[in-house]
Amino acid sequence: MDSTHPPEPHPNLGEFEDPVDGYADDDLLTPDDLSVSVTGMTPSRSFLETEEFETELGGLDEPFEDIFNDISAHEIIQVIADGDRVGRPIVVVYAYRLPSNKEIDHSRLLQYLTQIIDKIVDQDYTIVYFHYGLRSHNKPPVRWLFQAYKQLDRRFKKNLKALYVVHPTRFIRIIFSLFKGFISSKFENKFHYVMCIDELENALSVSRLNLPSPIRDHDKTFSNQSSRPETPPSQPLPTQQFGVPLEL
Repeated sequence: MDSTHPPEPHPNLGEFEDPVDGYADDDLLTPDDLSVSVTGMTPSRSFLETEEFETELGGLDEPFEDIFNDISAHEIIQVIADGDRVGRPIVVVYAYRLPSNKEIDHSRLLQYLTQIIDKIVDQDYTIVYFHYGLRSHNKPPVRWLFQAYKQLDRRFKKNLKALYVVHPTRFIRIIFSLFKGFISSKFENKFHYVMCIDELENALSVSRLNLPSPIRDHDKTFSNQSSRPETPPSQPLPTQQFGVPLEL
């Protein structure tokens, strides 16, 4: 990363606390997710290296937004031209805007992401992923995440200066552990957990992101819960033992 911004230490993931606001991702992991075999995955070329990529995109003469109108309409991915403190572009990804898996083609989502980053990949850039809103019904398959990492070739990873995961949960910890043996140490060092928006402000100018209300509202709820002191256990009444009323 830039010399003026030293890498942030990774927090203790065991300290993550999932917010109690109706948003829980305990149901995100499925047996299929945990059974993904990294070594069993066949090597694949970058999407941009395939001979058919122009055909798959529908032809380069078509406007970009028209080709991916079904994806862009959800505003899952946004690009801020000079979002961080040194003027580097930022790719912002909102999980809560992902539609149901029945309503989106994940292969096209990957093509869309690839094409967006391809426009800025020749310069340093940052990715900010807001995890809030990922549910079992809109969660991309874990195997798709592995394929996305493989298809984004070295050029994409080299100029990526930081990947910030905002509002991480235990699900993220588990997914990251699945990736540990698959990603390079250089890429791992670019990966940062950010517990709240205030922490993100230390790395970039949050005001430039123009964050939507659902993200800010969740952040307030999460921050309030994190700052709330723990309630000590109440002492049992004289007529109770182990919290159970005694028969007198």
